Amino acid sequence: MNSLRTFLAGADAPLSHPKRLPAARVAGWAGAAYLAYAAATYLDLKSGLPAVVCWLLGLLLAAPFVVAFTRPLLAWRLAVVTGIAGGVPVQMHGRPPFSWHPALLVAQFMILVVVASRYRAAVGGWAWLSMAALVTISFYPADRIPLMEIVTVLMGAGRLAGWISARRTSAASSLGAASRAG
Repeated sequence: MNSLRTFLAGADAPLSHPKRLPAARVAGWAGAAYLAYAAATYLDLKSGLPAVVCWLLGLLLAAPFVVAFTRPLLAWRLAVVTGIAGGVPVQMHGRPPFSWHPALLVAQFMILVVVASRYRAAVGGWAWLSMAALVTISFYPADRIPLMEIVTVLMGAGRLAGWISARRTSAASSLGAASRAG
């Protein structure tokens, strides 16, 4: 249950390399700007919803990406909420095959990979489960299993990358301590 608490309300772990913070912020804002435009134009062309609603949904759906690299748990929590808030009206209207622009799905995948690489496997499991719920709400039944297979592989790769990074950091720390002692 500790992992669920961390997933739902835990603080994000700080970046391991604080010097990367400005680049992470720029990447987040740039990605969010692109995603807002892509989502709004996609919904405007495909959903049949009023243009102003499409642009509001585009901004809403892209907002989590602003903090994706600096605060991935917060970004994922926002992505789930905005995915439901943005996907339900589109699905109720029943026109496009996807609730959002496919680039937003890729952005959600990226956030999940970051979560999987930076947090314990149990926290990643809760993120995976919440993505399964989001996919169930927002996609046609025939698309659900393939999408979750993609999510599983990507999160597994993210978890592996996090494990390798932790091992390298641990090995570098051990080498540094050994050279100072010797």
